[in-house]
Amino acid sequence: MTELIYDIGMHDGDDTEFYLRKGFRVVAVEADPETCRTTAERFTNFLATGQLTIVNRAIAPARGPLIFYRSRTSGWGTIVSEIDIDNAARGVASDEIIVEGITLADLVSEHGDAFYMKIDIEGMDRRALESLATTSVRPKYLSMETSFSRNPSFEAARGDFELLGHLGYDRFKIIDQAQIEDQLPPRPPLTGAFVPIRFTSGASGLFGEETPGPWQAIEGALAEFRRLIRRKWLDVRLYRNMRYYLLYCRIMFRLTGRYSNLGWYDIHAKHSSVD
Repeated sequence: MTELIYDIGMHDGDDTEFYLRKGFRVVAVEADPETCRTTAERFTNFLATGQLTIVNRAIAPARGPLIFYRSRTSGWGTIVSEIDIDNAARGVASDEIIVEGITLADLVSEHGDAFYMKIDIEGMDRRALESLATTSVRPKYLSMETSFSRNPSFEAARGDFELLGHLGYDRFKIIDQAQIEDQLPPRPPLTGAFVPIRFTSGASGLFGEETPGPWQAIEGALAEFRRLIRRKWLDVRLYRNMRYYLLYCRIMFRLTGRYSNLGWYDIHAKHSSVD
């Protein structure tokens, strides 16, 4: 049977399409029902063959209905009220809708183990992994968005790595998503089929052995994150007061034409069971 990928946080479906074109089965999870409808129309053939399953649910701490803050900025929707408040402080509005929630444990108990799991669910990544810890499912490769962009501290980053270590992941890469458009799939491919693609901003990019850079033990990955925090020391300090931070971002935009930000960093992890 073709190996499985979980796309937790399907968003616009571009990551899902990449995984499908590489030949994997995909279970794609998305809380926004409108996004699920439009994506289902886009992937009619993959749904018909069973290669793709779309699950219109929010990954949550428990089963049941909950509020989803559907952001007016694509990809910023969340079930975490603190994240929505933070988004509003940045001038990003949302609409409240009621959606059904399931835990990540619920999801994997139905669909089984996987080759790779991508998690990008705006403030719920770590809670999702805590749910996974209650199961025996351990994807060979896994990626999550770090807590750094919302909690810019070394302690937050260390918490992410320690949880992954508890789950049995022992090799890591920190991927700067600002450089995602520079990623090129290797040829011949190291994972699945070769797909000629130029990633766009917002994509998760390559996965597994095709991700750029060497794998590191947890000590090396944490040292890299500490260096990253030192490079962004001014952003980190100003972020403690959102009013000053947003003023700083506006000034930097006037001076450079680019908004200063803490960045989007993903942790890619390789399980200890993989050679």
